[in-house]
Amino acid sequence: MSTQETNLFFLLFPACIPIKGDQSSIIMDLDRASYLEIPNLLFDILSNDLQKKEVKEIKRIYKNEYDDGIDKYFNFLADNEYGFFTKTPSPFRKPSTEFYSPYKIISSILEIDKDSNYNMSEVFRQLDTLSCQLIQIRIYDSCNLEELAVHVAVLNESSVRTIEIYIPYNDDILEKDLLHFIHQFDRVHLIIYSSKINKKVKISRNSTQKIIYTSNKLTKQSKEIYALKSFTISHQMYYESLHYNTGLFRKTCIDSKGNIKNYLSHQEIFGNVAQNTIEEVVTKEVFQEKYILHNDLIEKCKDCQFRHMCLSNSDIKFDNNKYYKVDTCGFDPYTNSWN
Repeated sequence: MSTQETNLFFLLFPACIPIKGDQSSIIMDLDRASYLEIPNLLFDILSNDLQKKEVKEIKRIYKNEYDDGIDKYFNFLADNEYGFFTKTPSPFRKPSTEFYSPYKIISSILEIDKDSNYNMSEVFRQLDTLSCQLIQIRIYDSCNLEELAVHVAVLNESSVRTIEIYIPYNDDILEKDLLHFIHQFDRVHLIIYSSKINKKVKISRNSTQKIIYTSNKLTKQSKEIYALKSFTISHQMYYESLHYNTGLFRKTCIDSKGNIKNYLSHQEIFGNVAQNTIEEVVTKEVFQEKYILHNDLIEKCKDCQFRHMCLSNSDIKFDNNKYYKVDTCGFDPYTNSWN
C-alpha cells in the first residue's frame, strides 16, 4: 500500500506485542503463539503513539531518513498479518494489561523418594482446597503403582486439571501395568525417565493422555533447561509476566522431606507439611515476596527480548539494590546469542 496517502495510520493488531531487547527486538504474536525478530530501530518506530501519528508524521520524526525502510516494514507487517493500515484509528483500543487468577495455588510439585514419609493424600486434599490446577509428582526411587493409585484417587473428584507423574524406568514395570494405572485417572500423564527408548504412547484416539518414555535423566540435582523451544507464548503468559514472576507466582513445592518451598532447588524453607497446613504457609507475606519479582525488574532479564515468554523457577537474590537470578540462562541479550 502507498504510505503517501493523507490520514493514513499503521497499527499493530492488539495481540501483536513489540518487545525490546538490548541488541534486538521481537514482535510476539499472542494469537499465533509465535514471534518475529525485528531490529531495535523498528521497535522504536512502533513505540510511537501510532493511533495519533500518521505514517507521514512518523517519517518526519526520523527526518525522512528511513522512509523506504518504514514503507517496506509496514507493508511486510501488514502482508503477514502483524498490523494493518487504516484511516480511522480511534475505534481500535489497546487491550487492558491487567492479570487476574482466581486460584490460590496455580501449580505444585511434589518430590517422593524411598525416605519420604509425609501423607501424600492429605497434601493432595489441601492442594485441591486451594484450587491448584497442575500437580507434578517426581518419584526418584522404585514405584509401587498400586500404592500410588490409592493416593492419586483422592484427586478424582478434584478441580485439578492436570497431573504429571515422573517415574524412573524399571524393567519390572511393564507397559500394560502403566496402561492399567493411567486408565483409572482421566487427567494423569506419565513420564518414564531414564528409559532405554524414546517413545510416546497415546491412551486413546479421543484422549490427550499419554505415556512418554524418555532417555533423559531426572535427579534432585537436575537443572532447568532454557531454550527457545521451551518458551511459552500466550495471552495468559504475557499478561502474567507484566506483573508477576511466571515461574514462582502461586507455585508451591514439597520436597522429599515434606518441606514447603517456592521451588524445589531453593534453599529457603517456609514450613513442613507434617507441622503446617499448606494454606497457612503460602498465604504468608514472606512466602509470596518473590511473586512480584517479574523479569522487567531483574538484571539481565530486563534487557532480554524473550523475557515475556521465558518461564524460570530460579531463586532470586538482592545485591546492591538490584535483583539477580541465581540460575541464569544461556542466552546473552548483550551479544544476542546463546552460549
